[in-house]
Amino acid sequence: MMGKALPLRSDLSADALRAQARQEKKGRVVARMLAIAHALDGVGRAQAARLAGLDRQALRDTVIRYNAEGVAGFHDRRSPGRPPWLSLDERATLKEVILARPDLERDGCVEWTLPVLCEEVIAGRFGKTLHPASLSRIVRSLGLSRQKTRPQHPKSDAKAQEAFKESGLSTKLMETTARHPGKRVEIWFQDEARIGQKGRCAHRWWLRGERPLGLCDRRFQSTYLFAAVCPATGADFALVMPKANTKAMIRFLDDFSKTLAPDVQVLLVMDQAGWHRAKDLVIPANITAVSLPPYSPELNPVERVWLHLRERFLSHRWLEDYDAIVQACCQAWNAMVADPERLRSITSYPWIPCVNH
Repeated sequence: MMGKALPLRSDLSADALRAQARQEKKGRVVARMLAIAHALDGVGRAQAARLAGLDRQALRDTVIRYNAEGVAGFHDRRSPGRPPWLSLDERATLKEVILARPDLERDGCVEWTLPVLCEEVIAGRFGKTLHPASLSRIVRSLGLSRQKTRPQHPKSDAKAQEAFKESGLSTKLMETTARHPGKRVEIWFQDEARIGQKGRCAHRWWLRGERPLGLCDRRFQSTYLFAAVCPATGADFALVMPKANTKAMIRFLDDFSKTLAPDVQVLLVMDQAGWHRAKDLVIPANITAVSLPPYSPELNPVERVWLHLRERFLSHRWLEDYDAIVQACCQAWNAMVADPERLRSITSYPWIPCVNH
């Protein structure tokens, strides 16, 4: 008898197990439940296994797991699979190495590639062999992806940028609020972009293994797009100007100030271009100018607006003359700002105070 050879737990009756088996969708689990139910009814070991469609060893394994885990023991455990080729410590080291960037003299490259990582890190440091395709899966599982770098000026000051993000802009916001009691202070960012006939190529989907062609003008006529955006609300203002100079900046600020509500004071953040700091620059009373740290375009979210415009609307274009460039700028800007939520998403950096005061 089954009970004499291998005792069964008795917290569930045979009828209770059969009732649960009727609710179960997996055939293997149902067979194991019925086999135990037969054994609880006093059916012999061999016969209980035969009635449920199991062999005697499978029934014995089921009894052991049922005694230890209860009903959960009827379900198959997920196989742990083959142990990972790289240990957790090796994966952590690999990620640190990738983020630290290579040394040209030591590693023979300025940026890591998968074959070099396989040779220098996986084989050189860990003493293991790994194909670049397999390493690609591991690297992606570490939360890394191959991306195009953002340009950084060699004279940029990382400490000044961090100070501006952590407290610089917040301090200016509090000072402006104190100087203009009763007014609602909004943070806007401003920048200019040169848009011309000399176009650029953008990414596009194409057949694997072939490089697609993209229309790209090589002439030099151009204009300038002046723009200001409010990341908190997605509001915007833009003008197309023939030149980028102090006179154009004065016109932009004057027209922009006229669009603001009477109870609004704008904290306008912009870079340190010459026409932004000119002595004869006239800044309207309802605008307070704030300068970004030198050589820090990555802190200005309007730079992402230019990238979006060029990638989405202004690439692969043939613009016949100046008027065509102006029309293209206007069409591109109007198409983008038709969705304020998209503009807000593009320009919302986590360190920007998002609540207007």
